[in-house]
Formats: sequence, structure tokens, C-alpha cells
Amino acid sequence: MKLILREYLASLKERKELDALLPDLLSQMGLEVFSRPDIGGRQYGVDIAAYGSIDGNLDAVYLLSVKSGDLGRNDWEGNSVQSLKPSLGEILDVYIPTHLPPAYKDKPIVICLCFGGEVKETVRLNVSQYENKNKTDQISFSEWNGDVIAGYIENYLLREELLPENCRPLLRKSLALLDEPQASYKYFNELVRTLAAIETTKPEEVLTILRQINLCLWILYVWCRDQDNIETAYQSSELVTLLAWDLSKPFFDGRKKTEVAIIESLWAIEDLHIQIAENFMENIVFPFANKFHALSSAVSPSCSLDINLKLFDILGRVALSGLWSFWQLERIPSVNSTKQERSFLTEKIEKHRVAIVQILVNNPILFSPYKDDQAIDISIVLVFLDLTHSKGDIHSWLYNVMQSCLHLFGRNGNYPCNLQAYHELIEHPMRDSETYLEEVTTGSILYPLIATVSAIYNFDDIYDLVRQVKNNYLKHCNFQAWYPDSTTEEHFYTDSDLHGATLSDLDVNKGKKDFLKDIFRDCDAAAHFDDLSGVVYQSKPFPIILMACRHYRVPVPMHLFKNIYERHETS
Repeated sequence: MKLILREYLASLKERKELDALLPDLLSQMGLEVFSRPDIGGRQYGVDIAAYGSIDGNLDAVYLLSVKSGDLGRNDWEGNSVQSLKPSLGEILDVYIPTHLPPAYKDKPIVICLCFGGEVKETVRLNVSQYENKNKTDQISFSEWNGDVIAGYIENYLLREELLPENCRPLLRKSLALLDEPQASYKYFNELVRTLAAIETTKPEEVLTILRQINLCLWILYVWCRDQDNIETAYQSSELVTLLAWDLSKPFFDGRKKTEVAIIESLWAIEDLHIQIAENFMENIVFPFANKFHALSSAVSPSCSLDINLKLFDILGRVALSGLWSFWQLERIPSVNSTKQERSFLTEKIEKHRVAIVQILVNNPILFSPYKDDQAIDISIVLVFLDLTHSKGDIHSWLYNVMQSCLHLFGRNGNYPCNLQAYHELIEHPMRDSETYLEEVTTGSILYPLIATVSAIYNFDDIYDLVRQVKNNYLKHCNFQAWYPDSTTEEHFYTDSDLHGATLSDLDVNKGKKDFLKDIFRDCDAAAHFDDLSGVVYQSKPFPIILMACRHYRVPVPMHLFKNIYERHETS
């Protein structure tokens, strides 16, 4: 495990990675962290400052100057302002005399040289001489290389009494199988669920669990990034975010120090998911979105089914990533925000919108859902496109989808079905059974979704196509919609049990207004949606709710489309 941690630490970048890990580690070691990384402001050499005792030594002030990777000559005293020696000089000349809090002025001071790798021999003597020359009775130096930090992580973040015995092998297996994302995710899923399943209401223990699963996700992501294959990291980051939300929600209103630290840890996990998703978009999706069939070809398919399943999955990911950008934009307090921050996020949202439109145009297979539950990914995309005022793109896509469905039913092609098993989907549709169509289309959330959106936007042509499909081919099919119930909050973020309620036998042969009344009447009756923690404690459009729907394959609550309807009615 220590070797894994050392390699992980050596791969971390200085900003937002290594310096993001160390404050949590110091807190877990029992120190009081009184200064954290502040990108953009003058820190006078100190990235992190803390006070307390380490390994039973006397209480002292620990001033950490953080660098990434190995410490070589250029990192020590190169031309860069980020070199370590000038930073240490600023600590001695400026930070200690002018910025150290008065309560710590007379305390012992330990200046820590922190780096994820090791000191190279070419600079070892220079570092030692500098430390010997500048140490005093009050000030000493300590080198925290990858080996030292890995030891602290093992002792304080991965203690045996807090980490079940079977968790470390699970992490090793997950890392060893990164080339097989499903197998790797299976072991990581087992790992984080084992950690998150520890029953406790003590905030200190919850905080430790959050830090542990955050660390495990960081290790996984860094290894995935080094191997240029972040599929496992992406899937795992969704899972960790959902489990972290479930662990944190009892403390959302807390004001105690540990409770605030829990929420900060949750934010750190959410930010890590956003970072992983951005990596996925920038390196795997965006470069190929505007090229005809480029993403389809990149799937390396054995058949068209593989392309269809993967592209709908990618489409949902792009939309969800865009919705997290909306969430980030709303999370910026207006009084503290800068025009540059808001402009950056606005541009990022537009980049996601353009990518979705390009993907749809350049990959026509997205006009033909193979599975009815691909309505989940379609729903997430529709929520995002509505927020970006893309009514024309919504119409074009849904019209093509319904035209395709009508055509596929007419020639017994790959129409949307309720099958889930891959080997059954490969053989779909069976052509030697008179009852086959009824067996694989017993119910649908796809067509009621399209009918709902068509009615909201007054897309009469699309609504009429839904009617044609229903009356010509799916008279037997139960058109239905899903709503949260009283048990949803308990199980939604962990997928620990079945939950929710269904409105069945929706009648698209009614007029659009009457159809919407049926849908939205039950939204008002099923008030449990408004009680979900993801609604109460997260700004619209509730990305944590949509992430849970996407990851666990739960239909998107119709309440979100009621919100869209009300917004359009009042605009």
C-alpha cells in the first residue's frame, strides 16, 4: 500500500492536488490548520500552516511549502518564481516576522519542504546546507517527501481500525484492472461501499470516512490519468459523490467545526468529480464532437449496439457535466464573484451545449434509442438544453427520434425495448414470435417523456408522432411516469433498495393540456420531491439528483419538467 501511495503522491500536481490533500491530512493528524492554499494571493512561501503536535513531539507551528514531483536543481533554485529556495527565503524574511498570528510568535516553528517525490542527489547537498545555515533555536526544517507523506497517510488516513481489512486489497485490484473498466469499477465500488457502510453518527468518524474515500478516488484518478484511461475514475467519481452526499446530509445545517469540515470535504469530492468529468470531456469528447461519426468510431464497436449504448451514455455525461457548471455558477456569491469567473463558467456551459448539438448531428444513431431507459439520458440532456434556451435543437432531435421509432416499428427494426441483458439486446428484435413485440414493450417512460416535452413546447408534430406510435404499434404498452415517494430520500443516493412510485396508463390521445394536467397533478400530490436533500440543499437544476438518476438508472422525476413548464408559462 505504501508503494501505491508513493507513486500516487509523485504524480500529483502542486496546485489543487497535493496542496488540497495536505490540509485534510494535517487535520486528521490532530493539528489545527489556520492557513490554507490561496491561489492568486501572496502567500510569502507558505502554502499551508498548522499548529499542533506530530507523533508526540512538542506543539509547534508547521509551515508547509509545497512542490510537485521530485525536487531537482531547477525546482530548488531555478528561474521560476515557484522554485523552493526563494519560497523558503520569503517564509524566513516575510511570513514569520509579519504574517504569523500573534498567538504563535513564541512557539517552535518547523518549516516543512513538501514534495510528492524525493530529493535528487544533484541538489541534496544544497538543501542540507541551506537548512543547517538557517536553523535557529526556534526555527527548524523538515523534509516531507513522498515516503514521509505516504507514511502519514497510512497512519492517520488509512488506520487499520478505521479501514476494514479487506479494503486495501480491493484498492490494489481496482488499480491493477484499469484496462478493464467494469472489473476495476466493481472492486472500487465494493471498496467505497464498505467504507461508507460503517454505521456511525459521530461527525468525527464521518469526516474520516469522507477523507478516506476522497483519498481513494484521488489515487484511482491519478493512476487512470497516468494510463490515459479515466473511464473507471469517471464512474467511480459519480459513485463517491453520491455516497459522500448521503453521509454528509445529516450535517448540512451544522455549525460546529467538525460539521463544517464535513461539508468542506463533500465540496472537495464534488469538485474532484467535476475535474474528472472535465478531463473526460476535454480529452475524449470535445475533440471529436464536430467530426462525422468520429465518436461512433472511437467506441471501437463490435456491432451497432455498442455504439448506441455508449453514445447515449456519453450524451448523458456531457449534459450532466454542463449542469454541474450551472451549479458552480450559482454557487459563486455575487458579492465575491469576479466577471472573469462568471465569464469562464458561461463559456464552459456554451461549450457543452455546442458539443451536444454537434454530437447529435454527427452521430445519427442517437436518433434511434435501443432501450426505453435511455429516456434517462435523454431527460438529462433536455433539462440542460432547456436551460441554454435551445428550443430549436430540442425540436429537431425529438422529431428525428419519433420519426425513427415510427419507421423502426413499421419494418420490425431496432425499436426501443425493455430488454437489459446485452445478449438479448444483440438478438433484438426477434422475428419468429408473434408475441415478441408485446413482451419487450410492456411499459415505457420514453414516449411519455417525449409527449410531455412536446406538450410543454407546443410541438404539435412530435406529439402527433407519439400518438401514431401508441395507436399503431403500442396499444398494449403501459405509458408511465416516475415520482419519488416517502422512501426515496433514504435510498436514492446509495441505491440500497427500490423506491419511488409510478403513474401508469398515461393517455397521449388526450389533448396536450389534459395530458400535462395528468402528469403534473401527481407532481403536486407526490410532494416528496421537494423534501429530497438534493432539492433542499442544492441549487437548481439539482445535479446531484440527476447524477443519482443517471448512475443508478432511475427515471428523472417529472417535477423537473413541471419546473420547465412553469418557467415557460411565466416568461
